[in-house]
Amino acid sequence: MTGRKTFLIAGVGGGLGLAFAERALSVGHRVVGVVRRPEQVAEFEALGPGLAFARVLDIGSATGIEPAIRSVEEDIAPIDVLVAGTDHGQATVDDLRRQRDIDVFGTVAVVKAVLPGMRLRRAGTVVVVTPEATSSYHGSKFALVGIMLSLATEVAPFGVRVTAAGPEALRAAWSDGVLESADGPLALGTGIIPETPLA
Repeated sequence: MTGRKTFLIAGVGGGLGLAFAERALSVGHRVVGVVRRPEQVAEFEALGPGLAFARVLDIGSATGIEPAIRSVEEDIAPIDVLVAGTDHGQATVDDLRRQRDIDVFGTVAVVKAVLPGMRLRRAGTVVVVTPEATSSYHGSKFALVGIMLSLATEVAPFGVRVTAAGPEALRAAWSDGVLESADGPLALGTGIIPETPLA
């Protein structure tokens, strides 16, 4: 397809991340999906032979993120669109600390690992999915939005667009056909998702 993009989607084991991956694959984009378990690799790659690639990575452990991103860009293709923050589980009180680490610090670590290549190419889109606005996740949501707003201003001069949006805003964007054209992924960074102002 003309205008094919390479997506890196963190959290394609189910839910929003998987739905986003399936939509991107359906219109001919290449998708590298992050999964938690080795047995999920073949299942995800079967969604789009030659276009769907899976990598096992623990987003909550920052040490393996940068090598994994380098491997993707060297072995598959440079990342055009990063979709991070899709893997928001239902945490108990005892799980909230780790969930916060994944939602905020894990997401930011993935973004930071992908940005150098985008800045070098002076092109790219980062879409961060903020947690649902429940009481348990408000802290993570506000932290992510604040960080991404600052980041959007920092990387805009390098041609990189940053969007932070809740799941419902993304679903609305899909229903408007955001991914149906070659410019769809970039449209995500130009204001089609109104939840967060962008630089």
